[in-house]
Amino acid sequence: MIARLASGLLLILAVALAHAQSVSNGQALYASTCNSCHGTPPLGGPELAANNPSLIRQAINGTVPGVNTAAMSFLRGVYSDAQLADIAAYVGSIVSNGPPAPPTPAFDYTDLWWNPSESGWGFNIIQHASNNIFGVIYTYAAPNVPMWFVLPGGTWTSPATFTGNLYRVTGSPGSRAFKPGDVTQVGNATLLFSGANNATLTYSVDGVQVTKAIERQPF
Repeated sequence: MIARLASGLLLILAVALAHAQSVSNGQALYASTCNSCHGTPPLGGPELAANNPSLIRQAINGTVPGVNTAAMSFLRGVYSDAQLADIAAYVGSIVSNGPPAPPTPAFDYTDLWWNPSESGWGFNIIQHASNNIFGVIYTYAAPNVPMWFVLPGGTWTSPATFTGNLYRVTGSPGSRAFKPGDVTQVGNATLLFSGANNATLTYSVDGVQVTKAIERQPF
């Protein structure tokens, strides 16, 4: 009788913990560190981790028998058990119900954006009908040496937050033959909108992080 009671209590506890998991938080964590390699819906391993955070921990620690997970070693010590449970719950929601609909941004942010106190550089945002964003940072590497960075798409992790990989584009002079291979990933970029006309742009280039307040450029 006592053994049955204990088993029942453990079952209730397991159900309560499962309900406490945050699928939305797991989606945000997955988008920030997993999506670039495994995609959505997840492929190449994480689809097996549906509601199984211990398997994710084993993969991070490189202890999955017969599987080389060295590429995930950068996540060691990054996520708590609760966060891994959220990721596993998110993967479970995809496996059982299909991918959840991405967050819908509150506004159309298409425009030229800048910092009024820092003229000479800016950020161009094109928001497509799908709500995916293509962004271009135009700035300078040195006086009179233009430098371009592009954000060719990414993920809405909330209705006000967009993040994706950032690339340096050097391109070919218009007077010469096109030279491929002049696009290099240098980091990532995140836009945090605080309304229809204001945002914070955070991006990294070769390990150096920059944060700028930007707003729509008036005409």
